[in-house]
Amino acid sequence: MSGMMNMLIVDDEPLVLLTIKSLCRWEDFDLRIAGEAANGKDALEFIRANPGIDIVVADVDMPVMNGIEFAEALRRENFNPAVIFLSSYSNFEYVRSAFKSGACEYMLKSELDEHSLLDIINRIPKDRFLKRWDKAEKQEDLEDARSAFFAGILNGGGSGLELLFRQSAFAVNWPFYFLILRPGDILLVHQRYENRLYDFQKTVTDLIRRFVKRSSGDCGSLSYDQYYLFMKTPEELDAAFEMFYKAAWTYIDTGFEKKTGGPAADLAEFKEQFSRCLAGFLPPSRLIIRSRRYIREHYRDPALGLRDIARYNNVSKNHLSFEFTRETGENISDFLTRTRIKEAEKLIMETSLKIYEIAEKTGYLNVETFTRAFKRITGKCPSRFIS
Repeated sequence: MSGMMNMLIVDDEPLVLLTIKSLCRWEDFDLRIAGEAANGKDALEFIRANPGIDIVVADVDMPVMNGIEFAEALRRENFNPAVIFLSSYSNFEYVRSAFKSGACEYMLKSELDEHSLLDIINRIPKDRFLKRWDKAEKQEDLEDARSAFFAGILNGGGSGLELLFRQSAFAVNWPFYFLILRPGDILLVHQRYENRLYDFQKTVTDLIRRFVKRSSGDCGSLSYDQYYLFMKTPEELDAAFEMFYKAAWTYIDTGFEKKTGGPAADLAEFKEQFSRCLAGFLPPSRLIIRSRRYIREHYRDPALGLRDIARYNNVSKNHLSFEFTRETGENISDFLTRTRIKEAEKLIMETSLKIYEIAEKTGYLNVETFTRAFKRITGKCPSRFIS
């Protein structure tokens, strides 16, 4: 980005406004805090008077006019700042509404610090500040080209694929590595989102893009239950997946399975490897569906373990362990831990319970074990979420 950019902060909590302003010397990063507002209505009036605002950091939940209503109003009036939403909540509805209203990023207030906010700002495409072209139309053309390319791959097309690959304008070229992702529990996704599967697809795609920089890779969706990541190195691919996997549990309460391919040195290799990866996904078996459901219903029991889940399914522990890992790519112990920690995060964010009370309610006999598990899954101590 070149030149000083103007940023507006919108939050009804004075402490949050002060925190953002004092995170760093914004001028050192070519950013100027041009103003602040306590709600969406005041922010909209500020932008009407100061149309040169480039970035808005706004709370989702505010009085008078909330963040979603504010972003929708910006769109109606043809203002086009990059909107970054902050929220104290980590549920799908907030994320879905945020992206649907035009936000380019969404982050939890518990994750707010200098590095995380600057990282988000740096991921905003430079073209957004250099041009005022019709982004929606250009993006639609690109998505059409990519849809045609992947349809050609899956239908065994040949002669026109090289042209479609070039028109798809992927940010990588041969050779590269790739991942195909699928929600770990597709039936659960159907139950939760029913006729909102497109919104789920867009949310997942936007979440993946948070961890894939155009300088080193590319990503997108094939459908609501299939997503792709392209990277130049397997290390970058693994790192992007790990960050996305944790974020998916936090924001949309969903785990993901993966199949890896590459290096693909040319179109022929990519066709073969891509098709093989897709074929490698197994339809969820009754055993896995029953096991996941049993864990979600009984995770509060500290004695719950592989033996209980196997007994419920009338199979041996070894058979359950093997099949669960083979189908999902995750062992059953890790799935149980992630289920418990996901529920613990909700309790931390939405209640005033003590840490030891949250540990007890999520199946842990002592705070020490709970804290170790929490830090392993989230990368943070539970006290970070409370403070």
